[in-house]
Amino acid sequence: MKMNQPIGAAAYGPMMIRLTIGAYFVLAGLGKLNLLAAFVDQVRSFGVLPGNISAVYAILLPYVEVTVGGLFIIGMWTTLAGILASLLILSFVWAFGVFPGAHDIFNKDIILLAATASLLYSGPGAFSIDNMGKQA
Repeated sequence: MKMNQPIGAAAYGPMMIRLTIGAYFVLAGLGKLNLLAAFVDQVRSFGVLPGNISAVYAILLPYVEVTVGGLFIIGMWTTLAGILASLLILSFVWAFGVFPGAHDIFNKDIILLAATASLLYSGPGAFSIDNMGKQA
């Protein structure tokens, strides 16, 4: 094995990113759905969006997260899911900033944004509905 060569098929890289981000979004969305009223109040308290818009955003966000995560997991409409995920993450970065807390060295959302954007360039990878019937 050469140390400058991949250890496997290139299609497995995007698959790993897709499955990881998909699980992240599904779990994040389900967590918000369990406490939706409290989440709406929390989003309103940030004061980033006007009252009614923040409520609509907070109500729709968990459903969009679960949907986008599910699309990533099954590898369906990966480009659309990547665009939606990137827009969601951009909204988080806009709301909280690149350095959101005094003790945070970096915003994890920047890393998630890079990962979702990478799927726009690489495609879904192996074991996806989008690539069903294609070689890995």
